[in-house]
Amino acid sequence: MADEETAPEETHHDLESIAPKADSDEAKRIMEERQAAKLAKQKEDMEEYEESRREEREKEAAQIAALKEKRIQRAKEREEEEKKLAELRKEEEARRKAEEEERKKKKQEEELRKKEERERMKREAEERLSKKGPNFVITKRSDAEKAGEKKKKLDSVMSKEELQKSKEQLEEEKRAILSQRIQPLSIDGMDSAKLQEKAKELYEHMRRLVGDKYDLEQRFKRQQYDMIELAERARQMNKGKKKGAAVQVDDSFDRLSDKFTGAPPKIQLCSKYERHTDHRTYADRMHHFEELAKEPPAPEIQHVGGGAEGGEEEE
Repeated sequence: MADEETAPEETHHDLESIAPKADSDEAKRIMEERQAAKLAKQKEDMEEYEESRREEREKEAAQIAALKEKRIQRAKEREEEEKKLAELRKEEEARRKAEEEERKKKKQEEELRKKEERERMKREAEERLSKKGPNFVITKRSDAEKAGEKKKKLDSVMSKEELQKSKEQLEEEKRAILSQRIQPLSIDGMDSAKLQEKAKELYEHMRRLVGDKYDLEQRFKRQQYDMIELAERARQMNKGKKKGAAVQVDDSFDRLSDKFTGAPPKIQLCSKYERHTDHRTYADRMHHFEELAKEPPAPEIQHVGGGAEGGEEEE
């Protein structure tokens, strides 16, 4: 009986020892399967990533090759454009030189015509002065004085004629100056990039011209203000001028002219040797003027003698 009781106990212990071992094998198998599935998934993802990277590299290589081809084509086009622009510049330079020569020729002809016109007018003025005689009795003058007066009259006539220019001459000079300053715009054969560069260049040139115009306007305003200021100072200095004596200007510090630049300078109304600077302190000057402002005391009445006795003595 004792043996039969011990046998079930041993089998029970054997089953208990086998059950944990089977559970651990099953868990290990499950973990290995999961690990194998994970590795297979990672391998599949890596293959997909490599495939996508290969496609991207092929695409990038195709784009780089296309860009290289485009750059080579653009360089050839730029060379052709440079050749065309060089030819255009050469033609423009030749045309400009021809126009410059023509303008110089016209200017020389115009100067020659003006010179002949001045000579003709001078001869006519001499003839008019030689024919015209005095209609009144005058004192005789020397030939040198007559020649000098005649020369002065001729010079005055010629100066007036030279100063008076016709409207056509002014317009011609204006057109010549504008043709020199305004350069022709040649945009034939330019692509969009060249046109953009030309537009930027013209914009910068226009901005520079606008800045120069503003600077010149401000300079003109400042010069005009300075001229008005100097004229006003001269008028103030010569305001009380008598017998050649100039007005003396006070050179001491002036708060008004220091604060406002347009204020005229102080004028010295008296000689600097007639007045002296007051070196007294403010307290001394205040005390002095307070003493002057005080009312003088009433005068004291002094009686001669005393009452009735005095009256009797007077009787």
